[in-house]
Amino acid sequence: MVLLGSKTGSVSVVMKVSQQQGRLRIGVVGGGQLARMLGESASALGLRLSVLAQRGDDAAVEVAAEFAIGSPQDGRDLTLFAGGVDVMTFDHELVDLDAVSSLSTDGHHIYPSAAALRFAVHKVYQRSAMVAANIPVPRHCILAPYSDDDFDAFADLLGHVPVVKADHGGYDGRGVLVSSSLDEARDFARALSASTTVLLEEAVELESEVAVIVVTDRHGNQVTYPVVDTRQESGMCVEVNFPSALSPARSAEALAVARRVAEIVGAVGVLAVELFVTPSGILLNEVAARPHNSGHWTIEGSVTSQFENHLRAVSGLPLGSTDALAARASMVNLVGSDSPTDLAGALAIPGLHLHDYGKSWAVGRKLGHVCVIGDDESVRVRAWKGAEFLGTGAARSL
Repeated sequence: MVLLGSKTGSVSVVMKVSQQQGRLRIGVVGGGQLARMLGESASALGLRLSVLAQRGDDAAVEVAAEFAIGSPQDGRDLTLFAGGVDVMTFDHELVDLDAVSSLSTDGHHIYPSAAALRFAVHKVYQRSAMVAANIPVPRHCILAPYSDDDFDAFADLLGHVPVVKADHGGYDGRGVLVSSSLDEARDFARALSASTTVLLEEAVELESEVAVIVVTDRHGNQVTYPVVDTRQESGMCVEVNFPSALSPARSAEALAVARRVAEIVGAVGVLAVELFVTPSGILLNEVAARPHNSGHWTIEGSVTSQFENHLRAVSGLPLGSTDALAARASMVNLVGSDSPTDLAGALAIPGLHLHDYGKSWAVGRKLGHVCVIGDDESVRVRAWKGAEFLGTGAARSL
């Protein structure tokens, strides 16, 4: 691991500089857009943010006080990085869990823990643990080892083609296949089985998808953001809307499930709980033990954003209010496309807030998001109009 972006050339000297400034040093493993937004909140709290990035042009590098180049799946890199910060946290879950666990045992302050991260890293473990705790989840089948006969038997039981998921390594639709073709799904599962355990799930009858952000501090104190509606396209979140269209009873059910899931996972910091709304009730979809796309609206829309509350939680500061600042909020992701960008047109839209992640352009890549808050239904229309001016590849569904 090579340290860059500081006046020094070693982790030990970086520690000395930070201590002289009297600032708590927060180390974020991962240099993506979540770390970038954590960095923006850190400066307001007087925290010093260091980032373990994989590339010098990662999104968070330009906002970090220091950054290091290394791999989140290399135990040596994680150990060197942890030695230069007071608290270590994460902007993604694709890390060496054994190394993270060892660092905690050695006395490093790491939040969330390896045990909490495991729920997000391994879908099979997550499903098994939640079933044991009586959390409602879709019907599923774990193929370990994989066999075509077991695949076909589960498909026959469901009466439809199952959703195929990789146990680990997938995100934003990667490692997941939703198909109407049994042969395609079987082939995909067989190919996945060469490198990971395969999880099959029923294709649930969806009324909608919602998410809840729960934040827990080091002492077990907890705050919860309101339920929001989310919409996915090819497995990637494209928009988030507050308030949810759920009935009060369904919202209460979603909040109850999310809080119970947070207790089971035991993550310090943000836990994002993604839920399926079905005719028979609320089902757990996934969890993420980090700030999450479904909470980006809180930057403008809440008294305390999910990013600030995550930093408060992991650094031992009191949690902030999660009250909404307006009656409505809409967030739309900017997904790379071939469309031209009209920045002036977007910024002319009343109330539009733009977040550019500083990423290199690529088709299908999340490059940023826009958010509009307000008191009427034009909020969502304005958010989509701004996203379209900025050339998002996501499709509007108004």
